[in-house]
Amino acid sequence: MIPWTRLFGRVPSMLVARRNVTRAKVRSGLAIAAIVIGVVAIGAIGAGGAAFKQSQLATLDDQGATNVFVLPGIDRDERTFDRTDVQRIEERIAPAGVLATRSGGGELRTREGTEPVSLTYLAAPRLVYDVRAGSIPTNWRRGALLSAGVADEYGLEPGDRVHLTRDGETSVVRVEAVVTGGGGVGGPSVLLPLELTGERRFSRLRVTTQSVERAESAAATLREEFNGRTDTLLVFELTSLVRLFRSIVNGINLFLAGLAAISLLVAGVSIASTMLMAIIRRRQEIGVLRAVGYGRRDIVRILLAEAALLGLIGTAIGLTLALLVTMAANALFLGGPLAFAGESLLYLAAAALFGIGVSLVAGVYPAWRAANDRPVEALRG
Repeated sequence: MIPWTRLFGRVPSMLVARRNVTRAKVRSGLAIAAIVIGVVAIGAIGAGGAAFKQSQLATLDDQGATNVFVLPGIDRDERTFDRTDVQRIEERIAPAGVLATRSGGGELRTREGTEPVSLTYLAAPRLVYDVRAGSIPTNWRRGALLSAGVADEYGLEPGDRVHLTRDGETSVVRVEAVVTGGGGVGGPSVLLPLELTGERRFSRLRVTTQSVERAESAAATLREEFNGRTDTLLVFELTSLVRLFRSIVNGINLFLAGLAAISLLVAGVSIASTMLMAIIRRRQEIGVLRAVGYGRRDIVRILLAEAALLGLIGTAIGLTLALLVTMAANALFLGGPLAFAGESLLYLAAAALFGIGVSLVAGVYPAWRAANDRPVEALRG
């Protein structure tokens, strides 16, 4: 490895700056500490907030942010949809898919007694659910699928037989599989084949898309085509909630980062004060340098190098601490310390650039003042 003296010796101004910084350890340490606080605050707050936002957006996606849910409107005569309604909606929003479901209530008899459950009738559960245990029959016309919530609550597994009461009739139903997901189709429930309803009428439609933008477009199309003077459809999508959430989190992040930036401005004032005091104490030294041939640019270069050195040290320490805090936030919100969100890296980079930039700006006036001090007056002290 190259020794520090050799490394700085290749850049004379940095060698002089290093000597001056180490001579005034207390003042330099306070200036560096102020930079560290500012860099940690900006980097940790911004990157941690970005990790939190990404985790919550992922949760919203799991809850159906890329889907649109359609219910019968308040001005509609029928409180359900039929096959004709489904076909009309499919024609308007192709190529998005439409999943028709029907909801109802029932009772599940277990060892502990009879408990009310939500019943969801649908034709293609594989479109929205993942199988945790068991399997969904290819031609699913009998048996039941249990959501993970119901299965865990009552200790049921694939192959068990349960007594299910619906429409006043009780029947023994075999559990075919335990499923997870659903993305907003419903909470803990028992899933049954749509054929068991007897009639092809549906209480809710779900439009499945591949992105938030397509979900917004599908929702706008449905409102425009079917809701003119009367509201025949109630259209819900989570995309507006996603936009609102992003706006709120971004606003909070910017506000907190702004507060953190104030600490860096304080650090800049501290650096400027430190360098002005150092210039006063080293006025004769600077006069000697001018007398032996150092020009104004040389003096400015040395003092700016000193400010840059303070900024580099403070930024390096602060960025390391901010990185550790961000990794902890990633582990908490994203499931792994190295699962960096794209915005997290931007905040860390901004904190580093701001820390060094503030240091350089803070050193401009002291350097200019020292460079314009007349050598004769400086030597007189």
